[in-house]
Amino acid sequence: MILVPYFWKDRGPNWSELSVFLCSGGRQMWSAEGTDKVITKMLKDNGFPVVSMKKEPGVIYAQIDHSKLKMDDFYSWTELDPDNSDEDCWRTFIIPKALWSCAIFKEHIIKSMNLPSISTTSTLFSLASATT
Repeated sequence: MILVPYFWKDRGPNWSELSVFLCSGGRQMWSAEGTDKVITKMLKDNGFPVVSMKKEPGVIYAQIDHSKLKMDDFYSWTELDPDNSDEDCWRTFIIPKALWSCAIFKEHIIKSMNLPSISTTSTLFSLASATT
């Protein structure tokens, strides 16, 4: 099952930031098996302050509390060579709020991530659910 640790961060009236934790130099999504309790424990043991988890077919979304996350303990995608690195990292996307509600724009942004398909219809990736 794909595991998507993520968080939203408000960047003012017109922009939001979506950060997703990825493996293999930011080219692949994590995978995990086990109960919600086992996965939550694994995330917390590895420095991810979990706010909530939601399952959809084939995917577990783990919302992370960015205000408690120690970002200095992790690599960011901009620090890595995306073609050759195997490090896990946070990859951040700055998204215009006005366009995120457009299904076509959202689909193209998700495709531009160059990652395995995930549900683009998830309400978790709605700016209305973004936390500040």
